[in-house]
Amino acid sequence: MRVSALAWFTPLTEPKPAPPFFGQERALKALEAAFRQGGHGYLVGPSGLGKRKRLLAYLQDRTFPKEELVYLPLGEEAFPLLLPEGQGRALVEGVEALLAEFTPALFREKGFLYAKSLVEARYEKEAEALLKALAQEAEGYGFALLEGEEGLRLSGKGPMPPELSAKLEETVLAYVDVRQRAEAEVAALRRGFAERFLLPKAQELKRRFPQAGRYLDWVTETLLRAAALEEALKLERLLPRLLVEGGERVVYEPNPSPERLFGHLEYETQEGLLSTHLGLLRPGALHRATGGVLVLEAHRVWELGSYPLLKRALATGEVEPLSPRPEVKGPRLKPAPLKAQVFLVGPPEVIAFLEEDEEFLELFPFRVEFSPEIPYTKENVAYLGGFLEAEGVALTPEGLSALADEARRWTGHKERLDARLYRLLDLAREAQALKRPLDREAVEKALRAREERFGLEEELYLKDLEEGVVALEVQGMRVGEINGLVVVEGPLPRGRPVRITAQAGPGREGILSIDREVGLGGQVFHKAVLTLAGYLRGTYASLGALSATVSLVFEQSYGGIEGDSAGLAELLAVLSAISGLPLRQDLAVTGSLDQTGRVLAVGRVAEKVEGFYRVCQALGLSGTQGVVLPKANLPHLTLRKEVVEAVERGHFHLYAVEEVDEAIELLFGRKAYWVHEKVREVLGEFRKMENGEENPSQ
Repeated sequence: MRVSALAWFTPLTEPKPAPPFFGQERALKALEAAFRQGGHGYLVGPSGLGKRKRLLAYLQDRTFPKEELVYLPLGEEAFPLLLPEGQGRALVEGVEALLAEFTPALFREKGFLYAKSLVEARYEKEAEALLKALAQEAEGYGFALLEGEEGLRLSGKGPMPPELSAKLEETVLAYVDVRQRAEAEVAALRRGFAERFLLPKAQELKRRFPQAGRYLDWVTETLLRAAALEEALKLERLLPRLLVEGGERVVYEPNPSPERLFGHLEYETQEGLLSTHLGLLRPGALHRATGGVLVLEAHRVWELGSYPLLKRALATGEVEPLSPRPEVKGPRLKPAPLKAQVFLVGPPEVIAFLEEDEEFLELFPFRVEFSPEIPYTKENVAYLGGFLEAEGVALTPEGLSALADEARRWTGHKERLDARLYRLLDLAREAQALKRPLDREAVEKALRAREERFGLEEELYLKDLEEGVVALEVQGMRVGEINGLVVVEGPLPRGRPVRITAQAGPGREGILSIDREVGLGGQVFHKAVLTLAGYLRGTYASLGALSATVSLVFEQSYGGIEGDSAGLAELLAVLSAISGLPLRQDLAVTGSLDQTGRVLAVGRVAEKVEGFYRVCQALGLSGTQGVVLPKANLPHLTLRKEVVEAVERGHFHLYAVEEVDEAIELLFGRKAYWVHEKVREVLGEFRKMENGEENPSQ
């Protein structure tokens, strides 16, 4: 069937604001289910789909509770506390105000100084009475009482009487007791005075923040004890640490190392000692996303060694900040509750690796899968324009249509759009650099520029063709030779014809692929050769076992060959080699084959057609050249405008076939039954030769 109606280009379309998940309804449903149930999930799909950016855009309109996370010191430990929004800051400010009351000025009040002086005077009087009594008794023995830095002593002539020595010891002990009782009463006085100022404020804080009662009791007791004993306190070690306050609760962490994911406690050096306190505690992404969503790149979580720690946190529901080295003195941190939903984002190969871990599937039950393609509809084209405009691209309806055409070409299907939006965005920005707002001409110039950047190999290939270095004919007839079509992979895949030749003779080896024998053919390629042999056995079964050896080879091919898209071309070359009938060289052939003779669809058919068209242009268009392809591939003919115009003008031709016989008639120029009869005739002669019934030299 000759194909002539090839117009497929996108009509002019006005852009329309795009929802984040346009064309990805499956992914959106899975995501909504994850949020309904509060479970963790992972977004999977090829790179360039904008999975992470779409998720973040979707989350912009959602509201999340903003609980505040506070870490409270309590002796040698520190424990977390979640408070409603605003209360974390209020608690910190309340404690700061309480600590501000604990200043030296507190004990310079007149009332305190007066009470202290009375206590000191009373005990001083008692001490003086003790010393006076000792002095009088010592005087009777001719000794004098002296008081110096070394304490109390008696000075006199001769040995000290035992009675006086005992009196001295008794007085010293009594004197020390007086001093101690004086200090204790002053300490009690200081504590009582501090209580008058601190306890009301501490009680008020406990009333406002009952969840922090233990901590506030500890702070109060620490302050009162320091007041009584006149100890110097490092007040920063008593302060709570407000780790998470307000802010956005949708967090994307591009560098999810353990420190940045779980938070860590820094330390400082003072006088050669390593120490830390809660003021040096740094929050991690899991803390900052409390009540909201944390988005992570799956491969980065794995590469940076955070995956085992993340699994443990999700399994236990706790986030434990990383502690400093063991020799660092400071509080031991209790883990905080994990109250964030975690979503990993990654390409299929990374996610497939993680899915091998059963724990992964238990912890991340929601698979949010993005399709690499979306339906080609007017609405989706309009949304595509809206997406580009939101990214800062100025474009006309003509420019949008040209970009949509390219998105359809990337999928290789007229009814689908490539969903790799950010790949298309790169092209749009390149076109916009040529003209703003971009139009179809700017897009086509950008595409030509890309082809030139990656076109050196193609240029050299066409030059070799023109010079005859690559042996290829696009006119005339040849026996056992046909032009197949392959795709050369690379940054810009290109179709290219390849000369396939076949030689046949008597024998028992059947179809022999030279490329397979030397190790250049892959498994799928070998499967196609075996399928070809199966077709021959079925078609010519009346002859019994095939008494033929047919060698097949891809000429001037020096790399690996894989795929089954040359199956039809190989069969035609084999039939030509056996029958001795020539094949048209102005037609290139692509198509897979099954054992019943049905022609099956292949990939990259548009690139293959365009590749043969370029070769024909280089060697000279005759007006009869064209491509034979599977009918099932008609929806995939997203051809460049110049090829479409060449076909419509009759300068180049496309033929769609469903069965082998249709291709036989096109390539041989004869009825298929006649070709089959010729093949049967020759195979019969081969059998006779094999059986010695006929001398091949006669």
